[in-house]
Amino acid sequence: MKYSKLIIPILFIGLMSCKNNKKGTTEVNHDNFKTIHSDFKLTSIAIEDAILLDAYKCEEKVNDLENSIPLSWENVPEGTKSLAVVIYHYPKKDNKTEINSYLLLWDINPKTTEIPYKMAAKGNWFMGSNKDGTAISYTSPCSRGKGKHEYTIALYALSETPTTLPKEHSLHVDYNVFMNAMNTVKIIDRTTLTFIDSN
Repeated sequence: MKYSKLIIPILFIGLMSCKNNKKGTTEVNHDNFKTIHSDFKLTSIAIEDAILLDAYKCEEKVNDLENSIPLSWENVPEGTKSLAVVIYHYPKKDNKTEINSYLLLWDINPKTTEIPYKMAAKGNWFMGSNKDGTAISYTSPCSRGKGKHEYTIALYALSETPTTLPKEHSLHVDYNVFMNAMNTVKIIDRTTLTFIDSN
């Protein structure tokens, strides 16, 4: 009986711990990756002087789907067998434990050099979930808070398509699943394009 007072606190702590683990994000982070091939570059006509143009912000959502940002790249490194793309943002400045992702694409043929506007879900590759995990779609940046909000588009040149990712579009592929998969294969190179959405 003298231990009964400890049971509830211990159970409570255990439940809190499980809850926090469930919300935790992957420790995989490639922000410090230095592009190896300087001519491997990623661009977008939707971005000028590192600013996202208004025409590409807050796209209208139709049946939970949004028009994707146009992307193009050049000089894919030799030996690349597969490409992958992720767009992400840290909603809390200087806190990388919370991450929002806006586009997840994998198994892109290395001969591909662009994804036209609105076409991210229509190519010969696979797409993961949107930011809210409610649909297989792109999510357009639509920052509501005041100030500048930085987003990163990362293009991966891979030795192969990660076998941990499905050979189909999947709502179950979120940022964590995607990033953990990138760590299962050789990253030949990674190039990025950073832009600002400001209010």
